[in-house]
Amino acid sequence: MKVRSFTAPRLGHAGSPARLGRAARSPWAVAAAVASALALSACGSSGPTSSSGSSGSGGNAWASVNVGIALSPPKAIFMGPYVAQAQGFFAKEHLHVKFISMPNGLQTELGTTAGSIDFGFSSASDSIEAAAQHAPIHAIWSYGTKLDTQCIGAPGIKTAKNLIGRPVGSTGTDGFSITLLQACLEPAGVHLNQVKPINMTRSEFVPAMVAGKIDAAVFHADDAYVITHQLKGASVLESEYQTIPQWWYGGVSMLDSYGKANHDVVVRFLTAMMMADRWMNNPANSTALAALATKTTQEDPAAVAYAINFLRASGTWPNGAGLDPAQVNYTAGILAKYKDIPSQPSFSQIVDPSYANEAAAKLGSS
Repeated sequence: MKVRSFTAPRLGHAGSPARLGRAARSPWAVAAAVASALALSACGSSGPTSSSGSSGSGGNAWASVNVGIALSPPKAIFMGPYVAQAQGFFAKEHLHVKFISMPNGLQTELGTTAGSIDFGFSSASDSIEAAAQHAPIHAIWSYGTKLDTQCIGAPGIKTAKNLIGRPVGSTGTDGFSITLLQACLEPAGVHLNQVKPINMTRSEFVPAMVAGKIDAAVFHADDAYVITHQLKGASVLESEYQTIPQWWYGGVSMLDSYGKANHDVVVRFLTAMMMADRWMNNPANSTALAALATKTTQEDPAAVAYAINFLRASGTWPNGAGLDPAQVNYTAGILAKYKDIPSQPSFSQIVDPSYANEAAAKLGSS
């Protein structure tokens, strides 16, 4: 099968340029204003950005919500809201949903803080960093509980042991980037100080590997398929959800004041999202899911099918709340260890699981 040319890969919040340490970032209030302007601009002429506008009365009145998504076009791991839209789950919950494409996870989180985004789909590490900065938001659900990443070795690299003394691609020295590299190396008994990390943006990984400048890098499953089929001899070294299953990957954040004012809307939104995830996890819907994902992600159908199978095998799409305290605390601990945050926030500072628990109870175990 012919595989289309590889496009610049993007990995959650790390799709933004290499970070210098989040603890030293500008104040959230200033950055949030920028994110708000981006979100307002992204809405274009499709209507006002004020959310939760409803008609009628009562808890099931129609409401309008803005959903910010960190990647555009998205990767397969982000398919939940698009499925909820296409399959009528949002409509079933009386929700008009507008998708807002944001440039990266940080801006998505900041847009949520500014109130221009009602539900922000971003890296869970962004939610943790927001909590560490005392932002008035919480993660309320997980769209992806596990890493969807794979470590790819260049031609001739068959195991991480082959990487000793060799250059490997990295997006920076933050905890997330370091953790991804360690997940690639440590199963083979190789330590980070035995390789030569080369910091670059993810869009530079493929040409750098083709040119022989790096011998390994970490990609989304969709992109991992493409690069291993485009670059003869490239191979998968690790599927990282197996190496670090305790890492919490994707969170959905919400402004605390929004939740208090729109409790029923939040529960209905999460109910629709859980219905979407259950639909995606059902093998009977594989053909329809692959068709929608190919259209939405603009990726090669074979890469999409590979990613869907990968995500199902890892159990990444949760049928319920997907908020495991052990995963959240582990991930926060790693970010604190690498000084991405000034101190480690508690689970309750990062997550408010009450809305997701209510939605899960509403749906039951079916």
